[in-house]
Amino acid sequence: MLLRTYIPRAPLSMFVDYFWYIEGYNPAHSKELALPDGSVEVVINLMDDSIRLYNLAGKELNYGSSVLCGPHSEYFLIDNGNESKVLGIHFKPGGLRPFINEPLDEILNIHVSLDLLWGLEAHRLRNELLEAKIPERMFPVLERRLIALAVQPFEQEPAVLYALHELHHLQVSEVIDNTGWSHRRFNQLFKENVGMPPKRLSRIYRFQNALHFIDSREHISWLDIAIACNYYDQAHFIKDFQAFSGLNPSLYKPIDGRHHNHAELSM
Repeated sequence: MLLRTYIPRAPLSMFVDYFWYIEGYNPAHSKELALPDGSVEVVINLMDDSIRLYNLAGKELNYGSSVLCGPHSEYFLIDNGNESKVLGIHFKPGGLRPFINEPLDEILNIHVSLDLLWGLEAHRLRNELLEAKIPERMFPVLERRLIALAVQPFEQEPAVLYALHELHHLQVSEVIDNTGWSHRRFNQLFKENVGMPPKRLSRIYRFQNALHFIDSREHISWLDIAIACNYYDQAHFIKDFQAFSGLNPSLYKPIDGRHHNHAELSM
């Protein structure tokens, strides 16, 4: 399996975590879990004209050669049947804002074919990526094209940017109080720019912290993880983990060579 990542230069680096490219990924399992982290993902299939996903109800969702995975607070399933040469953009939470006119909460937990978002430019982008042939040439193409696709200034609302950083460390109410905004107005502003309320993203941050703990430890104590990640108790941790993954923590198995947000689907 070939895996490459690339961190774009400013101003994209303010909004994009990284570009990624994967080739020759042919796992034994046909489906895998994609777990929420509050981010947005663009996925472009460079081999086939079809991307298949599944929602929580198990319904198959068919897209063309590229798809936008809106800000997610829920898990979904990926079909690996035709995933052999794929390129993607991993946006930071709130990072899609310069590239879309609509409020991000309108695409919360939604997948959209990329041509519905960017029209013919989505097809032109894929064709140019195919002509580039190798990831080292694809990444500069993607960087240049993405800058050109911006429909709003490369600016971030200061209060939202502050909250995105501090929700890792502070209680939601304290974060909002520190912005000087009313709670009602700030919640609306945050949803428009990030796609979900700050309380939900704070829970996702805590869930992601728990995944890091699990992924980095050989011997796991659920109580220790619950305490380290600021859950009330072990029962609270397990309930939250199940809500975001559909799994009991003991069944979570990150896939070797993949980001910890990709996990084996336990049957």
